[in-house]
Amino acid sequence: EELAGSHAGLLKLQVTGPLTLAATVERPRGDKMLADHGARREISESLAEGLRTHISDARRRFPHADLVGQVDEPSIVAVMTGGIPSASGFSRHRSVHPPEADELLSTVVTAITGAGARAAVHSCAPDVPVELLIGAGFTSISFDLSLVRPDDVWAEAFERGVDLWFGVVPSTDTPGVTDAALAGRIEMFFSHFGFDEDVYADRLVVTPTCGLAGASPTWARQALSIAQSVASRR
Repeated sequence: EELAGSHAGLLKLQVTGPLTLAATVERPRGDKMLADHGARREISESLAEGLRTHISDARRRFPHADLVGQVDEPSIVAVMTGGIPSASGFSRHRSVHPPEADELLSTVVTAITGAGARAAVHSCAPDVPVELLIGAGFTSISFDLSLVRPDDVWAEAFERGVDLWFGVVPSTDTPGVTDAALAGRIEMFFSHFGFDEDVYADRLVVTPTCGLAGASPTWARQALSIAQSVASRR
């Protein structure tokens, strides 16, 4: 707060989403919270309340910042397709159907936007449920470009005003990475839909493919520098 209290740019607040939490947090009597419908709802409601407080506190500490609440859902596809193993490992949890997933996510999004922040979602998984995420109210989707196909749903989302955050910078130490090569991958993605650079240049956001927890401090700094360089190319 002392060092950045006057910050006037973007400030991202990042949390694990309700579906991924349900797939990873265990109940006192064993197995995942995912197995209990009521527990799933309580996770979402508790997360929403915590976010309201967290964002309000951030707003007080950084009054000039443009706040973004990012919800990380790396397990969303596995949760919705019945891919989460049970405690024994011999079976899998039942899938969470789209209507319930929408309700759980919408509860969190409403808390984020109601507290005055923008709602973004990150999922470093194949087959990101783009339409579901948009329906829940997210206005930015962060994804690993190497894991998705250039399906029309991405173009439709972009044309509807949803910002796409391209995860192209390796999240662990990787030699020989150039901003030109990464920018070329993004350009190729947009070219599938006939979008010229002038259509997306001002809305381009570039990120690491996933979190930087496994990166060295040197690479973490370099990865962010590369992301900035790619986004700034014209």
